Amino acid sequence: MKLLRNLFLILVVLLVIVGVVAATCPAEYAYRFIADRLGAVKLTGISGSIWNGHATRIQVFGQELGALDWHLQAAPLLNRELMANIDLSGGEVTAAGLVDRTADGTITVRDASFHFPAIMAAPALDIPALQLLGSIEGKLAQAQLRSAWVDDASGSLRWNNAAVTGAAQAQLGDLEATFSSAPDSTIAGVVHDLGGPLQVNGTFKVAAGSFDAEATLAARDGNPQVKEALRYIGEPQADGSSHLVIHGGLFKLL
Repeated sequence: MKLLRNLFLILVVLLVIVGVVAATCPAEYAYRFIADRLGAVKLTGISGSIWNGHATRIQVFGQELGALDWHLQAAPLLNRELMANIDLSGGEVTAAGLVDRTADGTITVRDASFHFPAIMAAPALDIPALQLLGSIEGKLAQAQLRSAWVDDASGSLRWNNAAVTGAAQAQLGDLEATFSSAPDSTIAGVVHDLGGPLQVNGTFKVAAGSFDAEATLAARDGNPQVKEALRYIGEPQADGSSHLVIHGGLFKLL
């Protein structure tokens, strides 16, 4: 019995030592072991521990996104699950949310929010004569990443103080989009205006590596600035509206 008690005490001491080492392990030291597995994601200026860490710069596909803070939760590790709260700040893109990686490799993002300048969406809309103004904010209720593709996603986007400049200048008002996963494993959504100078009714679908969108745009109450801007957006229709069709690759955004 004395031997078992001593072995138990030794085991407890070892567990405490391992726990203390893990809790105080510098994040920079741990990053060296996983950097090669992060692919296009690069971190620099790393400080703190693996549980509560900070990187002064995060780079994705060569694009600087700002600073990253994370808080790794301990309890899920018992089930071989990694769960962390992340906060991206200091750059053009800000974001916060919960990231969860299960033992089978599935990555889930929950309760996330993000914000970025509308001009960053310009490559997707492909309207070279006009520059996008305003900002886009979004909420992601949930999204799962399986085999390099997102499924089971739902959320919303809002283009605040939407406006354009360049060949034409116009205030467009606020625009909103909502989206969710479709039965065919794509992500489908609808776009509409919130009562501003621009009337919008559209739909979009995102598949692996590509997206398709179609919308009808019109100047509410014949707004002259919006009518001028619509000359550079889509195909003009007999009733004065414009029919916009977009087909493109998601990697144009990167």
